[in-house]
Amino acid sequence: MFEKLLVADDLKIPPLSLVRCIPKKKLGVKEMIICHAINPPENFQIDQEYLDGIKSRLESRADEVRARGFNCKVEIVRGAPGRAVLELAEQFNANMIIIGSHHRGGVRGALIGSVSYGILHEATRPTFLVRFSPESRNHDEQPSPDSCNSHILFPTDFSETAEEAFMLLERIATVTHAKVTLFHVHDKARIDPYLRHMLPEFDREDKARMQLMKEHLEANGAGKVSVQVSYGVPAQRILAMANSGEFSLIVMGTQGRGYIPEIFLGSTANAIARQADLPVLFVPHKRPGKGW
Repeated sequence: MFEKLLVADDLKIPPLSLVRCIPKKKLGVKEMIICHAINPPENFQIDQEYLDGIKSRLESRADEVRARGFNCKVEIVRGAPGRAVLELAEQFNANMIIIGSHHRGGVRGALIGSVSYGILHEATRPTFLVRFSPESRNHDEQPSPDSCNSHILFPTDFSETAEEAFMLLERIATVTHAKVTLFHVHDKARIDPYLRHMLPEFDREDKARMQLMKEHLEANGAGKVSVQVSYGVPAQRILAMANSGEFSLIVMGTQGRGYIPEIFLGSTANAIARQADLPVLFVPHKRPGKGW
């Protein structure tokens, strides 16, 4: 399921920080491409010495990753960076795209570059958003695969996209034996004021659905699985959970119920991408003919 990974490298985040959360053997990773995009003006002749310099830097960064046991090669792609990376992901048939963001902490949260943000908005393949803190440049201070997968938060609205995200959650949680919290938020905007009296019934139904999900995960090798249901604005409730310090990773779908096909990143996922402290694996809805 995660045999081919594509890493979008802007040459700013240490390469090991981008792949630190990936348990290679457990997820069955076989190939990795580390790519860097350049976007020269039309008809502009790029100096070969400049290209050789970029290639040399990429190879040096790839050597650090290879030393951790990954089989990887480097690619320089031309064009609008986000689009060029996504096109390479299609050519490579990547199972997952890895992108980085600079975590700033405090009120402003994570700083997502325009390229990473563009990739998130248009990706038709699972995309792993890695948080990098400039204060933790020492590799030993960055999270390890085990710590990244120690306790996974899985927000779900029971949509089709959430079901597809659950399949990837199952894969990760069962091979890493991670603890999982299944989390559903009754959307206040959908319920107030006319359906508020039905909230206890909705609560019972959704807890029953999540109990089945919990039993399935635990039966297949995940660690302890808990179920939580809340009420309010989904993005706000999820962020409060995510930033509580209890979790190490978020796995979630990119669109909820009633999504618009042309909009790949829904409003809740958008807020999580911008404001959550944690790395996030975003899982898009599968499009016809688009496998991952």
